[in-house]
Amino acid sequence: MELRQLRYFVAVAEELHFTRAAERLHIGQPPLSLAIQGIERELGVVLFKRTKRKVELTAAGEQFLQEAQLAIAQFNRAVETARRAARGETGTVRLNYVTSLPLIDVFTRAIRRFRIENPEVHLELGIRTTQQIVDAVLLKSIDVGFIRPALHTILPRCIEVHELFTDRLMLVLPVDHPLAAHEGPVPIGRLHNEPFVLRPRGTGAGFYEQVFALCAEAGFVPEIVQEAEEAATILGLTAAGVGLTIAPKALGAIRISDIVWKELETASDLTSRVIMISNSEAENGLRDRFVEEMMR
Repeated sequence: MELRQLRYFVAVAEELHFTRAAERLHIGQPPLSLAIQGIERELGVVLFKRTKRKVELTAAGEQFLQEAQLAIAQFNRAVETARRAARGETGTVRLNYVTSLPLIDVFTRAIRRFRIENPEVHLELGIRTTQQIVDAVLLKSIDVGFIRPALHTILPRCIEVHELFTDRLMLVLPVDHPLAAHEGPVPIGRLHNEPFVLRPRGTGAGFYEQVFALCAEAGFVPEIVQEAEEAATILGLTAAGVGLTIAPKALGAIRISDIVWKELETASDLTSRVIMISNSEAENGLRDRFVEEMMR
């Protein structure tokens, strides 16, 4: 049975008058009468009691009316849902980000604004490493990723890049470290033979490679005495005197006592980029809306 037939039946059932129902449907009365007869034959039941004076629903007709109205309403909801999804007003946006992103005001304010302005859009959030996020965007298993790429990262051509935020790498020291009292930026060469606390290679964001490149320019390889995956753990171990670390300035939002943040003096750029990436080969109106609003 077609939706058109249900609409014909509902119009007659609500009007209880074939002429008025035909006018409501903008069709002639004879075709409408034939359509109702066809519905009754298809169902094998009588839906209307017809006399010269009036039209009434049978018991079967009353039950069928309830279900037909529900079916039409559900169809209309489905159509509207599809249209709203195409306009980017409803649905789910799957996004992943590296650990430090929730500590950046630009990111948290934009996410909050989007949730307030788009209450019917669900944000499916997850934390992964930079490489995992790039892979997920390529595979289209997520819609948007937020990463800190290494200095000379080359992304596949299908990856669209939006510059979200520029951070700066800083030196983090135990409060009683001799360099904590150093006036002005600390030359990175002074960190030669110092113990470092860093993320394991391949699990951190792109600044891991950047730290090694900066140290290499100064003629040394950082001596890693302890590894940890969580930013708060790295800062906590630094406070405990296990070693020093180099971290994005945004991590200063993690309130840990007994550490000192110092500017570094290096030959190369200390900028750490935060970018938003998506797959240009994946058509998704809702994702496009999210990206557009994040860049406002």
